[in-house]
Amino acid sequence: MQVDVITHPSGEQIPILLDRDGLPIPSPNEFILGRRALSSNTLTRNLRELAVFYRWLEQQNIDLRDRIQTGRGFSEAEVRGGIVEALRLEQGGTSSIHRSAVSPHTFNQRLTTVRQYVAWRYDMYLGALPLSDLRYERIREQSVRILKWLDSAFMSAPPQNKGVRKGLTDKEAKFLIDCLDPDRPDPIGRDPAVRFRNYISTMIMLYYGLRPGELLTLRVEDIEIGAISCIRVRRRPPDLKDTRRPRPQIKRNGRILPIDDPSFASKLDRYIMKWRDILESKSENESDYLILSDEGTPLSQSSLTQLYQILRNQFSNDLPEHLSAKALRHTFSSRIERALREAGVDEERRRQALALLRGDSSLESQTVYIAQEVEEQANLALKKFQQKLLS
Repeated sequence: MQVDVITHPSGEQIPILLDRDGLPIPSPNEFILGRRALSSNTLTRNLRELAVFYRWLEQQNIDLRDRIQTGRGFSEAEVRGGIVEALRLEQGGTSSIHRSAVSPHTFNQRLTTVRQYVAWRYDMYLGALPLSDLRYERIREQSVRILKWLDSAFMSAPPQNKGVRKGLTDKEAKFLIDCLDPDRPDPIGRDPAVRFRNYISTMIMLYYGLRPGELLTLRVEDIEIGAISCIRVRRRPPDLKDTRRPRPQIKRNGRILPIDDPSFASKLDRYIMKWRDILESKSENESDYLILSDEGTPLSQSSLTQLYQILRNQFSNDLPEHLSAKALRHTFSSRIERALREAGVDEERRRQALALLRGDSSLESQTVYIAQEVEEQANLALKKFQQKLLS
């Protein structure tokens, strides 16, 4: 049982769940098609979660369709001791022996998807039954009981360690910029085109808070260098020529981000006019994408992740273990929140500004950065109070 991603003629990528014979399993795939508004990565994750459920059904020799239509449903023992326990275990190994439990977050994600799918299967069947059918009430009550048992299985998330930093300190951010600067006397890497690409990629995420998917979908035409320089983050239809798996996507709002740093604008222009062309010449196919790989093809998500793994290993004393593209975005968000607070902007306006710059639709998702800045200010006030008290 596996998940395969199919690229449709429109360019849209839709995952499908295949059985052991490589044939599509109709119902879960129909369920996923009804959720096509979600990203391809989310749909793929949902099918992998349903695959855990279908493996358990296969092991127990249970026909889900028969259980629903006959009104038998599932017993409490099958739900709590069977389905729920199967969702708790890792699925990577070939043997069921010594399999460890997944994290509460992963388990809750699996349980959520399975619950939604089971509810959908019951709703689809009940919707086709006439109200005069004597089985209607019995099947509906069975559905309510099963969903209640699944709801009671959700795990509480363990307490989060709020002391763990997600972003970079000012010192770490400065070191990262300096070590990637392609104009430094002792640059990192032998290929100047690759050095420029790594620097530009990092600076765009650190300066403007772009997600990796947004960075990797940028095209040359999205960069405007001139009297008013800017970066345009645009949502586009699927690109048929993009063969990357998974294909980078823009999940949130597009936006226009001004380039006010003349030094960065100059290096970005040099990269586009010179070094990007050198990278592109290494490939037989032309590309419109801004960030290219060493071979001249559009850079993949895994290659971007590998860059920061190499930097962490090479400069373990100066760069944190959590250095990643996500950490750069978190650093951007925290610094913007600090700048807005120091400018005297009230909390609601800060939420709106953060959401606009980050391309978010929800103001609530900005709470974490506001809370972090409040905590830092509180710790700073505590330090000043203690120094004053001792003096």
